Amino acid sequence: MKVEIIAEIAQGYEGNPKLAELLVKGAIIANADSVKMQLIFADELCVPSYPYYNLFKSLEMKIDVWISLVDLVHKAEKKIYLDVYGFESLSVAHELKVDGVKISTTDFYNFPLVKEVFSSFDTVFLSTGGVPIQDIQDMLKTFATPKNLTLLHGFQAEPTAIADNNLNRISSLKSCFPHVKIGFMDHSLGSDDEAFYLPLLALGLGVHSIEKHISLDYNLEIEDYISALSIDRFKIFTKLVRKMEPSLGSAALVLTEKEIEYKNKAGKIPVAKNDLKNGEMITASNMVMKRFSTKPSDEYYTRINDVIGKTLKSAIKKDQPFGINNLK
Repeated sequence: MKVEIIAEIAQGYEGNPKLAELLVKGAIIANADSVKMQLIFADELCVPSYPYYNLFKSLEMKIDVWISLVDLVHKAEKKIYLDVYGFESLSVAHELKVDGVKISTTDFYNFPLVKEVFSSFDTVFLSTGGVPIQDIQDMLKTFATPKNLTLLHGFQAEPTAIADNNLNRISSLKSCFPHVKIGFMDHSLGSDDEAFYLPLLALGLGVHSIEKHISLDYNLEIEDYISALSIDRFKIFTKLVRKMEPSLGSAALVLTEKEIEYKNKAGKIPVAKNDLKNGEMITASNMVMKRFSTKPSDEYYTRINDVIGKTLKSAIKKDQPFGINNLK
């Protein structure tokens, strides 16, 4: 399985079409698999008296800007996802033909929206940060789930402290919901090395996707920068994930050819503790386990219990192995 690396632009574009374009290009340069942005219409997100209403209003961009951003991503053969917060943004997401949408914790209990999203998009990301497990279970029992549903573990505390990530919950979510995918939203401090290490830990727990914030430059303090990696650091992050990903290998408890080869070369086999005569019985006192050769052979016994109690057909010298055809 190849984990999907999602470059989370979020609100980092600040309603500026040029900044949005640069961030999308940065995500492509950084080799992210997909890009995600928040499609904001202030009036479906909050009431006008809400403290951040004007901020949300400033994030609104014209449809032709979104069209160009989607085209830019698709021409790079990447995927683009949008957070939707109501039926207006959902309608625009359909019009833009994006590859999927995300329902944030903000709208987890917005059941009419959830139902419509689940029924109209094959690929949906559902944030579970701050949501009780029972509510998640009820959600998935109540609505017919989309073909490709990912539950996203994590929350934003600007930044989220290491101890607050509770990565072991990923295993619990995988156990509780084996028929959906589990992803990790990393909101660690973007300027610290933990921004590399935490996602790698999540990788080891078997997540299907890692959502990581991206920004032009951490020092510019663009919106949503605290948990973001600069483009150069995001590229390093992507390389780290791709480098370490193969280490997960297979979960099947079946030895590989290389493991078998190693065991055969490194393992000890029964050999004579001293010179032994023809007809002598092999006991624990006249045999010992030692490495004999770096070249495996099927001519010798390899286990103690297979030789003890048997007798030699011909004499052997000290440190010689017990041949398959030399015991009876």
